[in-house]
This record gives sequence, structure tokens and C-alpha cells, in this order.
Amino acid sequence: MKQLISLSIAALMAIALTGQEPVILKAPVTAATLYPDRAQLNHSARITIPAGTTVLLIENLPRTLQPATLRAEGAGDFMIMSVNPRANYLADREETEEITSIRLRIAELQILIEDENTEVGILKEKEAFLTANRVVTGGNGTISAEQYRLLSEQYASGIEGIRKGIVTHNRKIRAFEEEKKKLENQLSDETARNNLPGFEVLITVSSSRQITGQIDLSYLVRDAGWFPSYDIRVTGPDAPATIFYKANAWQNSGFDWENIKCSFSSASPAVSGTLPVLYPWYISFKQENVIMIRGTGTMKAEAPASRAIADASLLDAEEESAIAPPVTFTQGMNNFSFDLETKQDIPSGTSPAVIELQRITTDAFYRYIAIPKLREEAYLTASITEWESLNLLDGVANIYYGNTFTGKSNITASALTDTLDISLGPDKSVTVKREKRKDVTTTRLIGTNKEETRSYLITVRNNRTTPAIIVLHDQIPISTNNQISVEPRELSGGVHDTPTGKIKWDLTIAPGETRELILEYRVRFPKGETVILER
Repeated sequence: MKQLISLSIAALMAIALTGQEPVILKAPVTAATLYPDRAQLNHSARITIPAGTTVLLIENLPRTLQPATLRAEGAGDFMIMSVNPRANYLADREETEEITSIRLRIAELQILIEDENTEVGILKEKEAFLTANRVVTGGNGTISAEQYRLLSEQYASGIEGIRKGIVTHNRKIRAFEEEKKKLENQLSDETARNNLPGFEVLITVSSSRQITGQIDLSYLVRDAGWFPSYDIRVTGPDAPATIFYKANAWQNSGFDWENIKCSFSSASPAVSGTLPVLYPWYISFKQENVIMIRGTGTMKAEAPASRAIADASLLDAEEESAIAPPVTFTQGMNNFSFDLETKQDIPSGTSPAVIELQRITTDAFYRYIAIPKLREEAYLTASITEWESLNLLDGVANIYYGNTFTGKSNITASALTDTLDISLGPDKSVTVKREKRKDVTTTRLIGTNKEETRSYLITVRNNRTTPAIIVLHDQIPISTNNQISVEPRELSGGVHDTPTGKIKWDLTIAPGETRELILEYRVRFPKGETVILER
């Protein structure tokens, strides 16, 4: 607040020194460079400057303008003597469409609540009337048993309908009141943000003669930025993968950015003028990553951390995608930017504007991964190489196999190596089955010990017309007690990782071929103890 007051005082002093009213200059936003957590806006305007000193006023600048980043440049035979931003607390700010929409919805909910309360009141009056008249007498006469039964049934039916109606209306009232409360909280936040003072900039210029020139203004704003997202599409197990690199641009400056040039940068500009310090750079070995299928268990993955979980619900993808706009890519020392050659609109306070930046076709290596102990399905995966050259940032990738949505993958740029494995979901053309071999599964006593043998038959069949590369995972238990010993008996060529107990088979199955594998192990422990071997 002290900074804003000092800026306003400086601006008033600039006007007082010139002794003239400022000339209002219309300088629309012409370009924006969006960073992950802020944006730089550029304004430009042509102006005729008279001889002498002139104060120019640019109004209605964003509320989140950072004064320390404000820069003004001139093109023409004149000098810029000072640039003074000031906060304008007096300008009447129109309500945004979002605030107006919230107010209308709150008013609608209030009417709905009143209507429901009226219905509840009417039903309670009916209930009171029925209750007051439920004792039926015949005066000096008598009522037959049948008449009494009919009247009792009518009373019970009427009371039941009334009370169910009251419950229904009360539920609606609670739902409307909850929505109304949330909207009132949202309205409070939006109103407080809308009432923040806007910025203005006073630019004092001087010229020895009347000339026509240009003023260019730039500054950083908060409440704006961009984040990447990706669509990764594969049309078949022998086709390349297509990567759609998209920018999600958002801003809450208070006004729409219309028909402007846009750049999307990976840099994070700092406002502070403090000299940075170069600290020691420590490195170590990277921890192993895991691949998870539907959250039921984990197995070691050879590829990097990014993974996709197949979704049970499949959504149809668009068969055709719009052509990406022309983009110029610029690589810096430690950042990069995408510069769009076509102008864009980025509205304020709404959903992000999604803009396609690149469309890349790359080779992919396909294989199946199966963990039949957890799920008897083979997941087709695509391994895409040379990701380091694609300049990816952290983001969510939608995965499509053909034109069908199969799931999402979180891409973490820091975790990427030269290969990324992406699950395309289960493929019915490769079947996997795991069955217990009951004739081999035994329990017997040997002296003071009990010995249990577990044996499983794993069957893999390739119903495709081309060979299938399959990575199969299973496990045997690991003893944490020296009285329990675990001995692998038959692994059918699988590789046993002793510290983790994991078994891995790398298989190539010919078209139409069925391959059978045996997993068998023996566990020995004291006969008075119990060990759980089924999970």
C-alpha cells in the first residue's frame, strides 16, 4: 500500500511540474508473452506529439500490474522523460459477466427456496387438518367396521403422502441453500477482486517540434500464465505415435485480450533485482520407478516414471483434428518459447484457451505388459523414444488408441529419460490366464516343520496375425523371519529378482501360438505357526 501511495504522489508531481492536463492515449494490448506463473503484456499506440512537454495518460491497465516491471519505449524524434504508474481508486468498474451471472443465479435460488418453503407450509397445514380430524365419531349414530377401516386407510394414505412430500421439499431446500451459500462465497471473492484499483500510467515526453511517433509499453502481470497438456494418439500396434502439444492459456486481468500476438515461454521471470547465488549442484543415483495397473499392485518398470492407467469408460475421440496454427520455436540457454504467427483471443476469468503448439509424429516400439496375478489382461504399451528433444513440460496427456480414449498419463519432465512407456489399455487379442495347479499344490509335515508348495500355470495366447512381444510379471513371497524359508522350484525361464521376489518373463509369441509357463515355489516354517500364502 505504501508503494502505491508513493507512486500516486510521484504521478501527481509529474502533472504539477508540466502544468497541463494529461492527454489520454488509447494503447490496446498488442502482444502477450505467457510464462507458467505470470505474463508480460505489450501495448502500442501511434500519437502526434506537439512541441514542448506533454503528459500522456494510458488508462484501464490490469489490477495485477507489477510496477517494478513497467517499461516504456518511444519510436520517433522525442524523449521519454518519466514513466509513472498510479493506482486509480476512483474509477467506476463495471461488474464482470461472471459476477452478474452469479448474482442472477443467487436470485433464482432464493425464489426457488421461497417456493419450496411455501409448499412445505401448505403440506403442514394439511397434516394438521388430518391430525385434528383423525378421531371419527358418528355423533348419535354409529359407524360400521367397514366405514372405519376405509376412513383409517384414507387417513394413513393422506398422512404418508404429505410427510413424504415434506421430506422431498426439505431436501430441495437444503440443496438450494448449499448452492446459494457456495455462490455467495464465490461472489464475495469475485467482488473483492473486481474492486481492486486499476492502474494508470503517466508518460511525460518532450519534443522540440510537432512529430508523429509511437509509444510501446510493457509490464508483467500476475493472475495469468499457461500450462501444457498433450494428446498422444496411436492408430495401431505397427503405426507411429502422434503427439499433440497444447498450451492452456489463462488470465484474470479483468479484461479480454483480443486479437493479440501470443508467445508461450518456459522461463520464470523474477521481479527481484537481487543478484542470484550459484549453489553447489549435487547429483545421485535415480530411484527405480514403478508401473501400476488399476492400483492393485506394483511391479518394476524398465521405462521412466510416467504411466497411464486404463480407464473403464471409453470416450470417442474426434476423428479429425483442426490444423495447428503456424508456430516458431525458439530455444534459449535454459528455456524455450513458442511464438504463434496467428493472433489469438484470451478471455479473462473463464476456462483456459486451448491452443495447439505442435503436432509431432514419432516412432514407437510396442509391447504387452501383463501381471496376471493382479489382472488377467495384457496391456498394450507404446514406448516412445527421444523425448528429450521434444521440449516437454510437466502436464497431463490424454491417451487415444485409434479414436478411443483409453486413459491419462502424467508427464513429468524431470523424470523423463530417452524413453517413455504409455499404456494403451488392455488388448483382447492377447489373452493371459493364471490357474492354480491343484495336483501339485500340497501341504505336508516334515518333522517339526510344515512344508507348503504352491504351483501356478500361466497361459499366454497370441490371437494376432503378427508376433507379440510380451513382458510378464509375477512374484513369490519374501521371508522376513529366519524360521521361514522360501524356495523357488520352477520358473519356466523367468528371471527371479531375489530382493523383491519379482519374476519377469520376456516373451515373443508367434501368431496363433499358446505358451504355458509354470511358477512353483515351496515355503517351509514351524508346524505350530500359520503363514498366509494366498493373496
